[in-house]
Amino acid sequence: MDPNLDQEEIAMEMQQGTNGAITILRIPMYIKEANRSLFDPRAVAIGPYHHGNQVTQDMEAHKDRFCQGLFQRLGDKVNYQHATAHCTKGALHCYSGHVGRYSPFMLMRDAGFILELIFRWVIEGSIHSDNYVRLILNSIYYDLLLLDNQIPFFVLDRLFNIVKIHNPVFNDTNLLDLVIQFFNHDRSFSWANVNSNYPNANQVLHLLDLQYKLAIGNNPVIEPPLDNIRFSQNACFNICCRWNMPQGIPGANKLKNYGIRFQLNNDQQNKMFDVTFTGQTMMIPGFTINSGSKILLSNLFIYDQIIESLLGNNFFGDNQIEGQEGNNVGAVISYVVLMKALINSGDDALVLQREGILQNLLSNEDEVASFFNELGKCIMADVSDHRYNSLFNDVNMYWRNRFNCHKYLAIFRKKHFKNPWTCLSLVGAIMLLSFSCTSMIFAILNYTRARGY
Repeated sequence: MDPNLDQEEIAMEMQQGTNGAITILRIPMYIKEANRSLFDPRAVAIGPYHHGNQVTQDMEAHKDRFCQGLFQRLGDKVNYQHATAHCTKGALHCYSGHVGRYSPFMLMRDAGFILELIFRWVIEGSIHSDNYVRLILNSIYYDLLLLDNQIPFFVLDRLFNIVKIHNPVFNDTNLLDLVIQFFNHDRSFSWANVNSNYPNANQVLHLLDLQYKLAIGNNPVIEPPLDNIRFSQNACFNICCRWNMPQGIPGANKLKNYGIRFQLNNDQQNKMFDVTFTGQTMMIPGFTINSGSKILLSNLFIYDQIIESLLGNNFFGDNQIEGQEGNNVGAVISYVVLMKALINSGDDALVLQREGILQNLLSNEDEVASFFNELGKCIMADVSDHRYNSLFNDVNMYWRNRFNCHKYLAIFRKKHFKNPWTCLSLVGAIMLLSFSCTSMIFAILNYTRARGY
């Protein structure tokens, strides 16, 4: 597939695939051109789309050694050619783009490298035996989660089953458990909910798809009812303002000035997308932003758009997130829309950082705002019906209400209590006003006594 094709052409080409088996698409070129550091591999190329890239050439010899190490575990029990034919059957049909000279043997080498890497890390802890791989392991970790740097998961599953049959060490081992341990260990960054029910291996399309399913697993976006905020000062405002409600919301700094409080959701840290607004408090699960989380969120974001707009809402069957009725926008897309609205500038990021919601490991707060603003430009579909619509409405109803005393009290506090000097000036003004009033009262009393009233 030409990476410059638009959505309609991509969808038509997908329909021409083999029995709907196309599961690995290329990211549109106009998105990649502005964000290559987020979507192109830095250390290892997996699959046909980045095969032959000059940047990843140094890793090819190490891939060969790792694949050889995997088959050395089997001795002479397995014929490499027969295993390749069995494991890669139908796999190249899963790619929407041209595979070029990428052959089944190259695909087998990539699968062998991934399995051996996971075996050495999770089971043996001997990744240090290859100093080069150990040095760039963090880059390899995120390269394996890039959207168009994937191989079909069933290739890994078939190869793992061969290993289990011929090597009793792996008899009691589950592939999904190994993969999840590798991508969700303590020193890695992940939004996967490892406490949720795992999907079956035959439901997983590739490694990024597994992370996606674990991230949205047990993470239904339960939106509060639209009328959960009631302003007794002007009941008709809640009814009338809904008809002229803007689709966006102000940034976090401005909302704080209007009296909205931001609070870390400690009880549901694994539920990344469970953001709620009740009363005047917005509860947000904590998240860390660093170079790795930028890569993971960006690829999950594009992948969410692909499965929603191109593959259809029934693609995942029972694993689909339950949102509000009639809502077809994915959870990751909605989350990016929310973060883009809240973080427009470095001051907005600083508000969330001070509340413990945002752990910023980038150079400064402006870089956080720039990331979400640039990522928001990668939206390829209509997101007006996103999953935080009712939250947006409730927030707008709060800060736009002219009879909301909490808002004016917050503005008063910000203006007169933001530092000791403004506080002292306010106290001085109050004392001066008190003295003036007292003097006026005594003057009136003296005048009335003099007049004999």
